[in-house]
Amino acid sequence: MTHFISRCCCYAILLLFSVTSISQPDTIVIGFGGYEGVSITASGNSEDSNPENSINQDGYLPNLNAAARFLSQASLGYSYTDTETVTLMGIEDWITDQMENKPMPFTLKEKVTEYRQFVRDSLDNQEASSSSRMWDYAWWQYHMTSDDALRQKTAHALSEIIVVSEKSPFGNNGLALSDYYDILLNNAFGNFRDILQDVTYHAAMGVYLTYLNNPKTDTIINQYPDENYARELMQLFTIGLYELNNDGTRVLDNEGEPIPTYDNDDILEFSKIFTGLTWADRTQWGRGAYRDTSYLPEMVMWNDYHEPGVKNLLNGFQVPDRDPVDGDADISDALDNLFDHPNIGPFISTLLIQRMVTSNPSAAYIDRVATAFNDNGQGVRGDMKAVVRAILLDPVAKACASGDDPQFGKLREPFLRYIQINKAFNATTTSGDFRNDMDYIYQFIEQKPLASPSVFNFYQMDYQPLGPVNDADLFAPEFQITNSQTISGWIDGLYRFIVGENLADEYDLYSGEPNENYADEITTIDLTTEMTMTNDDELHILVDRLNLLLAQGRLTQPTVEKIITAITNFENEDEDDMELRVKLTIYLVMSSPEYLINR
Repeated sequence: MTHFISRCCCYAILLLFSVTSISQPDTIVIGFGGYEGVSITASGNSEDSNPENSINQDGYLPNLNAAARFLSQASLGYSYTDTETVTLMGIEDWITDQMENKPMPFTLKEKVTEYRQFVRDSLDNQEASSSSRMWDYAWWQYHMTSDDALRQKTAHALSEIIVVSEKSPFGNNGLALSDYYDILLNNAFGNFRDILQDVTYHAAMGVYLTYLNNPKTDTIINQYPDENYARELMQLFTIGLYELNNDGTRVLDNEGEPIPTYDNDDILEFSKIFTGLTWADRTQWGRGAYRDTSYLPEMVMWNDYHEPGVKNLLNGFQVPDRDPVDGDADISDALDNLFDHPNIGPFISTLLIQRMVTSNPSAAYIDRVATAFNDNGQGVRGDMKAVVRAILLDPVAKACASGDDPQFGKLREPFLRYIQINKAFNATTTSGDFRNDMDYIYQFIEQKPLASPSVFNFYQMDYQPLGPVNDADLFAPEFQITNSQTISGWIDGLYRFIVGENLADEYDLYSGEPNENYADEITTIDLTTEMTMTNDDELHILVDRLNLLLAQGRLTQPTVEKIITAITNFENEDEDDMELRVKLTIYLVMSSPEYLINR
């Protein structure tokens, strides 16, 4: 039986070919990635041709809807021009270009240092320290002006897995926060083992999880190593609570019960590993930070304060009794022990899939990504490039049919909705420099970078809100901060950002700074194109454009009709009226459930 090819809702077909069923006649929709029971032949004989690519979608260039859908997974926000770029390049080439040709243009630490020097010079005080506002401004400046969209998305995902927070003793130290985030940006396409190394030795993590100045055991004074980092490193950053198969399902014992990955004895043994680390710029043990720059160099090991002796770690691995004591070697062994654990691939892969694509990845999806984590095809474990590619290029992530699966997709993170406003409508300033301390954003939605209330992030991977999600034994992490305050906060904030034209929070870098210093750093958005579509008979074009740009074409017809009906109640006599119509249309689209659930 021969089937004709219909255009997929998400991809444009480039090749002509024929398919013949070898099973019983059935209805087959070509272009959604499914082709079981179908033989495929091509008219060409080129060695490079693969007709299956035309069925599994690898042979298609995405159309604008598919490009927008992909960018919602692969970036923190995007513009109409970005969707056109992906449409022309194709998804795989875009990923390659991002990984190979988009280096970090500057570091957040450099930007904070620049702000700090500006304050020092302005106040004629060369002792002035960095501040959390400098960190916020640096983060926003980077993400509004840099074109490494995939690096940004990956680093943001990592920041919600390997957590430090400004809700901590160093919360007002912009250098500490920026330098820590630079680790995630620098290593977004590096190796996960290097990330573990760098965060373990970073003083921000040492203070946050209380193992900086962590001394060895002294039973005489009832002193024992702090267990905080040992516990969270295993539970949250590497292997999780229960032994996993490569597909993320739990390994069960003979009674059908899950098997813990570690116990209290293991925590105790790992806690001995993370002793003896202190500030690099201190000459005495047990002191506090010397200055704001104390957080920049890696912590150093004082072996006199490091726990000596054998440490019995996971899966029978034993750190030897080194003589002389070598704390750095012990840490390296312990991180290798966790990095080599069979859980790390499926555990980290699941977390990254949840942050980028869907809250409830199938076992098969997790297995494919974990396999890439275990081996990038060249014998390298933990290659982040391979992992990110596997997540974004997986058939489940790309398939049009996934969007109709009620278990696929995720609630858009509130903060990413806010970024999308800025990206979609080309937020600019007259100088090209941005200020945004994101204070109101946090008040409205309780989320901004490195500001989670605890090491458990803003939400946990296995959160189940009461109701249909819990009844179906599914997960919806982002719903953990979805409550009456943040729901109304998003609606109120959206009105402030769009209709009220108060998009960012621009404030003084030091008390009494003249407003004219940053008059050219006030953010505005560009609605020029959309304002050409505000006549009653063209509102459907405006809604279609915003539907594609913001909701990847997911708005249902009833929602479209309600939006158009609502907007026609507003006048359209002059430019102010036209602009208000556009703003209210954006407001309604970004308030809709089809937008809020990203599929």
